[in-house]
Amino acid sequence: MSIPSTTIPVQPHDRYRAAMVEVKQRLRAIDRVLGAKKPRTLSTIFDNEFMWLQVRKIVELVAFGGIMADEARYAALRAEAKDNPNYRRDWKVGHILRRLAEITPHCLPRPLCELLHLSDGTKRLEVGKEKEMLERFVAIYEHAGEHLHAPNPFDDEGGEAVRLQLESSRDRLRTEVQYLKDVLWTHVKIGLAFEAGTDVPRLPASPETAWIVLFGSANDDEVRMALANALPAD
Repeated sequence: MSIPSTTIPVQPHDRYRAAMVEVKQRLRAIDRVLGAKKPRTLSTIFDNEFMWLQVRKIVELVAFGGIMADEARYAALRAEAKDNPNYRRDWKVGHILRRLAEITPHCLPRPLCELLHLSDGTKRLEVGKEKEMLERFVAIYEHAGEHLHAPNPFDDEGGEAVRLQLESSRDRLRTEVQYLKDVLWTHVKIGLAFEAGTDVPRLPASPETAWIVLFGSANDDEVRMALANALPAD
């Protein structure tokens, strides 16, 4: 006789918060290396490679977080594919983010600093920057990946490109890490309404959930989250 499972499913917002805790931990790891007077590994180059790896994983976590906020909608989109329709096997960040952009204008976290103050005292998110943010995240991810492979020793031109890249690596790293912090430190992640089996994933829908995320102090792993849900229609 089998015993029914009593496992409580992980809620999407709990999964998202866990991902953001890991993001904050990886940002803290980067800060430790950036703030050191001497290399924390064997050399500055190795330090840079370590930090770019953290950056790459941060962007991956953000991409997976996008699925968490619209999982049913994303799963329905992926189910349309003839080959490899299982979204649980997805891992290529560029593909994930661009698929998310097909189904929601809120595919990325929105920094709360972008809230516009209206004359009536209310606030709303500024629109129009989604595509710019998406391309920036993909570019950061791809650039980070360039630091994770050994150069081909037989490619003289490629070797020179690697040398120039290493010279500018730390400055580029500081810029991209600051951008990620600006976006993520205090942000809102919006999920759209979707009825699996009824709704079409690419059709627009109203926001249903908003997860407000506060990283808070840079000296700990605490991430606070406030949850907001749309009121049911009368």
